[in-house]
Formats: sequence, structure tokens, C-alpha cells
Amino acid sequence: MDRLSELPDYAIFHIFWSLPIIDVVRTTILSKRWKNIWTTTPFLNITDNHISDSDTRKKFPNIVHRALLRWDGVKVLKFKVNLHRELSIYVDADLWVRFAKKHEVEELYLHWRDLNMKRVGNNDQKVCWVPQYLYSCSSLKVLSINTFHFSISGNVQWNQLKSLTIVNGFGVTKDVVNQILCGSPQLEVLILSFVESGESLCIRSTSLKELSINKHLCNADNYASTYTTGELKIWSSNHKTLEIWTPNLKTLEIKGIPYNKCLLTNVSSLSRATLGYYGLHHFGDYHWYGLTGMDGFTRRFLGDLFGQILPSIQHTENITLLSCCQKVLGAMIERCMNSSSPNVKSLRLRFHYSKFVGMIKIFPLSKKLFIEVEERVGFYDEQHSMRAARYIYYMLKENLPMSFVLQLRTVEVTLVEDNFLILFLEFLLKNASELEKIVLRVKGPLNSLLGASQKLMKMPRASRTARFTFCEC
Repeated sequence: MDRLSELPDYAIFHIFWSLPIIDVVRTTILSKRWKNIWTTTPFLNITDNHISDSDTRKKFPNIVHRALLRWDGVKVLKFKVNLHRELSIYVDADLWVRFAKKHEVEELYLHWRDLNMKRVGNNDQKVCWVPQYLYSCSSLKVLSINTFHFSISGNVQWNQLKSLTIVNGFGVTKDVVNQILCGSPQLEVLILSFVESGESLCIRSTSLKELSINKHLCNADNYASTYTTGELKIWSSNHKTLEIWTPNLKTLEIKGIPYNKCLLTNVSSLSRATLGYYGLHHFGDYHWYGLTGMDGFTRRFLGDLFGQILPSIQHTENITLLSCCQKVLGAMIERCMNSSSPNVKSLRLRFHYSKFVGMIKIFPLSKKLFIEVEERVGFYDEQHSMRAARYIYYMLKENLPMSFVLQLRTVEVTLVEDNFLILFLEFLLKNASELEKIVLRVKGPLNSLLGASQKLMKMPRASRTARFTFCEC
């Protein structure tokens, strides 16, 4: 029986989307029905990262041209150009994108990975520019662009665009972002990752529901001068501001060093927020070694930066603070010690155990707590372990708000061997009277914490409804 021929068209097209176009053409040998069905697929994936043969790589542009000439579909729903090669193929790729625009493409993915491309600069020989005709592609609903330079002359006409992702983007200035937002009245998702602009940014949109800014870097010249002087005070002199005015925004993610100031002037509908800090390990020819050696001024500045954001999102029900915050938590806690976020019902923390109690004080009424401690707590011997246990238990008893303990319903922790979280769970079992669910996610073999889990299972519980669930990460 020819089971391949019995597959519905959509299932076959989905298979085609997972394959490079060269392999799609080769599927003609699989069955009689598949002989020509590839010429009508609305999903076209042009990628060359799987090609290792040098002759095939040279012939790759011509193979794609011939395949597109034979295409006889009605409309292109998804179109991807994912290239890992020199810029000499850019002229061919431009023709392929024009082909997609001509056939009213709805989802377009342009991912360019050139190892020789300069990270900063406007050299035409090293940077691919977003073609001007793409800004008038009104059929687009999803657009993802990786490693391109933006320069807009005219109006953006993305009337149906719902999702826009820009990774490694150049020239993403305040004016460019404003033009994009003005020309995308239905835009709901905006993701900016590792983009370079060198100036302040204002995001104003009534349609946005999800916004992610990931390591929005400042201008390279500032990093160069900072590296020369050996000081990490670049943020105090640049005076760059990130302003967000998005009244219908539901999800916000800010990771990295966005700007000196983060002004969330209108995020009244926000329900989920993620904050984090990434240390700069390298930038061009300049190397960094995280933030372990930062001076007090810089640590306080970064704490103030996130401290500016927390009061603006205290109405948010779900907050995630990543491990990247741990170097500046002291300043954050100091900034927010006189204020709390009573509306936060779900809190997710991922950083060193010694700081998380201070963060919990800012969110005293959370009912769900998710914790992942990345640093292992090791003990020299049994006596050292007992001293540490007594200290941690005392710290929890004296500092953890009882309002938090008494309202807690769900706890989910990611454990490593000899982790202090075992002691934390022991404390909760004895005091959290409304606890309903405890989920233990174990890094490594499940039996690595068999002894600790058995101990927890036998402990007396303040809540009769508390139940354990064990699983591997």
C-alpha cells in the first residue's frame, strides 16, 4: 500500500517546510502522487547549512532558481531564506525574496549567518540591507530578520503584520522603530535581540501584546573607550532612555543593559514580566569578564535600573527574575525595600540562594513560587553541613514573611545535590498551612536526591493537602 500518497496535502506540506528545498525536490521519487506535489507547496524553505559538498554549494543558487521556476502554487504562506555563506549570494537571495513578495507571502524568515560580517559599520560589502520593496509588502503577517541593516525611505506598509523579530539588527534607531510601529497597526509581538542603535528608544503602540528586548547594546565606541580606561561606568555618561507606552501589553521581557533609564509610562494591562541581566563577555575585539569585578557605583546603577522597572509592574501577576540579576540584587532590594508588589501571585526566581529571601519580601502575597538555584552549595564535612543547616533555617525563620508562607499554595524547585533548597522545603512543610503542591525537578539522575526526598516525604506537614511530585529536568 502507498501510504505516502494517502497523506493529506497539509501533512505533506508540513514535511516540506521541515526540509531544505533541495531535499523537497528529491521527494519526487517517494510516490507517484509526490512526483509533482512539491511544485504547489505553499511552504518553501531555502537553506544551505546542510550542504557539505563543494560542488553542490556552487550549484546551490541555480538549483533554487530552477525549483522556483517550476513552482506552480497559488500563494506562498511561509518562505524562509536561511543562508550560512558569503555575501556573493545576496543578489540571488534578493530575487528569491522578490519571488515571495510577488506571491503574497504571509510568513517570511530571512536569516543570514555570515562569519565574515562586521558587527558594527555601514560597509556595503559586509552588511546586508533590508530591501526597500520589503517595507511595502502588505501581505506579511509574520516577519523574522537576522543580521540585516535597516534604512527606511518612504512609508512602511505592513498593515497585516502580527509578529516582528529582529536579531542582530543594525540601524534600529528611534526613527526606524517609530516608522515600523506606525506602519504596523496590527502588530502584537515585537522581539528585539542584540540590536544596535546607539540612541534612546521609544516604543509606543496600542496593538502590542508581547514585547521582548534582549541585550539591547549601546554604541561600540562607548564600550571601546570604557575598556581603555578600565572603568565600567559607561551607563552614567550615555544618558539613553527606553520608554515603553503600550496600554494593551500582556508580556514584557527585558534582558541585558537596555539604557540608563527605563520608563514604563503605560503598561496597565501587563500580566507577565521577565527581568534579567547578562554580563558582557566579549564585544568585537574587547573582552569582558562578567560583573564580578564591577565597582560599587556600577552595581548600584544596575540595581537602580531594575529598581525603576519593578514599581511600574507591581500590578503584574506573574514575575520572573533571572540569574543575571544576582550581581545587582542588593541594590534592587535596597531600592524597593519600602515598597511591595501585593498583586504578584506567581514568582519565578533563578539566582544564588543567599539573595532570594530579600526578593520574596518585595512580593509578600505570592501564591506560586518557582525557584532554580544554579550554584551548588557544597559542604566540607558533616559538621560544616550541620552548621550551614542551622544558619539557613534560622535565616528563613527570622526573615521570611509569614504572610508569604501562610498564603503559599504551589512550590516548584529545581534541585541539585547538597542544595539548600532541601532545607527551604523542610521549613515550608512545617509552616505553610495552605500548601497544596510541591514539584521537585532534579538535575541529573533521579536517584541522586533519593535520600533527601525520602526525608521530605516522612516529615510532618502543616498542610494535610500538600502533595509531592518528582521529575527529572
